[in-house]
Amino acid sequence: MSRAHRVARDLERRVLDGTYPPGSQLPTEPDLCAEFGVSRTTVRAAVGTLQDRGLLSREQGRGTFVRSADHVDLTMFLDANLSMTAVIRAAGHDPGTTGVTVADEVPPTAVADALGLPHGATCRVLRRIRTADGVPSFESADHLVPHPGLPVEASAYTGSVYELLRETYGRPVATGIARVEAVVPAPGTSARLGIADGAPVLRLSQVHTLDDGRPVMYSVIHLRSDVVHLY
Repeated sequence: MSRAHRVARDLERRVLDGTYPPGSQLPTEPDLCAEFGVSRTTVRAAVGTLQDRGLLSREQGRGTFVRSADHVDLTMFLDANLSMTAVIRAAGHDPGTTGVTVADEVPPTAVADALGLPHGATCRVLRRIRTADGVPSFESADHLVPHPGLPVEASAYTGSVYELLRETYGRPVATGIARVEAVVPAPGTSARLGIADGAPVLRLSQVHTLDDGRPVMYSVIHLRSDVVHLY
């Protein structure tokens, strides 16, 4: 782990645990250099990383500040069954997608059972990071029931999967049964979401069904608890 990454991780933990609350000013560069025993170049690289993630902002002549908690603030009502794209837009932010991968895989037994697939059958697995105004907000793994109309190109999955399923089946996704739990994600998920290792997230596991009752997708979504609020 580089020195800049280590400093960025420690500063991020202080932001997330409230040591540096929203709107507060970070210590000066000389103070951070002395505390961490690193150069100004290292401190600037660490702060730049957190600035790119939307946690900090630099103000010319004033210093570096923790961005307000409402910079990205998403509210999800579980009984509304909205797509993630709709949730982001409803909060007044621009939705985005990064890190898209698509592959045909044999799902875990619990997922196959929930989707009514025979054991050993494959489904299309879509993995991606959804962003709000460029800030990573949740990571999802969507298991899609096989259908000849589903595209194989990753580029086809950058928008709303609900809209894609509507186009594929000619019917809307109408309901979902969800389970929510607090978990500590794997380090890779933490890095992709831009949060400190060991920081808890909300994990949403959900079966999505069409308006005729057919299950078509099983999602496992890790949501940043400092960004997304469930009701």
